[in-house]
Amino acid sequence: MFRLLLLIVALWPQEQQNPLPDRDSFLSEFRKTLKRDETLLSQYTYTQSETEITLDSKGKPKKTEVNVYQVTHGREEWQTYRRHISKNGVPLAEKDIEKQDREEKERVQKELRKRQNQSDDKRLKEKAKEEREEEEITDEVFAMYDVQMVRREEIGGHSTVLMTFKTKPNYKPKTRDGKILQHIAGRVWVTEDDHQLAKIEAEIIDTISIGAGLFAKLNKGSTLTFERRKINDEIWLPVKADVTVNGRLLLLKGLNVREVTEFSDHKKFNVDTILSFGDVIKKPQ
Repeated sequence: MFRLLLLIVALWPQEQQNPLPDRDSFLSEFRKTLKRDETLLSQYTYTQSETEITLDSKGKPKKTEVNVYQVTHGREEWQTYRRHISKNGVPLAEKDIEKQDREEKERVQKELRKRQNQSDDKRLKEKAKEEREEEEITDEVFAMYDVQMVRREEIGGHSTVLMTFKTKPNYKPKTRDGKILQHIAGRVWVTEDDHQLAKIEAEIIDTISIGAGLFAKLNKGSTLTFERRKINDEIWLPVKADVTVNGRLLLLKGLNVREVTEFSDHKKFNVDTILSFGDVIKKPQ
């Protein structure tokens, strides 16, 4: 009987696994999604909880601090507002929140005056410079890494392609960021239908020295995990980041921390670029 069962299993038609996508075409489509949609992002607010854990020499927690923020985005990066609302589980006093709102409103007004005094030509040149530098970094990333497709995995109800990445042998970085990124390797999960970053796990595989080690030194073994999810079936937003860093700052201060950032309560709203701080976050649509 047992031999008969084995024969039936062997002869049973096996479901054919679809081949993985063509790597180069898939990466080309993935690259197109890396630029954020600032217009759509500016319609969202969310809660950001940051847990900073100071570790001892054995990696055991010795101090923990938790801060919670409400975050809104404008159409440009300088319009983003992180409103501090609690520390270690205790809500901030109303007067402290009102003080933040006043200071943020003053900052935005100052930035607006600065831009009003700039010529359109200067603003366009600065914008073009930022985009050019961003493009150079993206070019570097896709040129420096050897990317290998591994398999399909489901994350958050989406079919993703798991890929590994590490620096190509003998690659010479052309940018300042590239000189740092060459010491990092890891894994990345990209959705198969819309080519969005769903998750990345990265690790420092060689010590990174910034400013020849005078400003900072990040030791081998420091790690990063970052996850995103699709919200309202229209935009991919962060849900969690987990970073563990071991090293030192300015040759003096030892650095051995783990920071876990969780993003939740994503809500969509519609406001003008000039935000009415406080009301926006309390009254999302």
